[in-house]
Amino acid sequence: MQRDNWVVYAKPPFGGAEHVLHYLARYTHRVAISNHRLVSFKDHQVSFRWKDYAAGSKQKVMTVSANEFLRRFLIHILPKGLVCSLDRNVA
Repeated sequence: MQRDNWVVYAKPPFGGAEHVLHYLARYTHRVAISNHRLVSFKDHQVSFRWKDYAAGSKQKVMTVSANEFLRRFLIHILPKGLVCSLDRNVA
């Protein structure tokens, strides 16, 4: 089995490294969506609150199919065995 080296390109973070760490911490130390944001589950539809930053951080309610909700939720689950190094000397 051949293993290829690969390099990830990422644009410089807006707000600096500390902002990125706070962003990542939301995904590593909390669930993707908390219970208080869930509004209802009815007729295979899920309604939840979200913050619309384009509209001045106004809270809105979105309703999607249960399948779409689960798809969006599962995107935020980190892969098993993911190891993140914060060592600045890592190339």
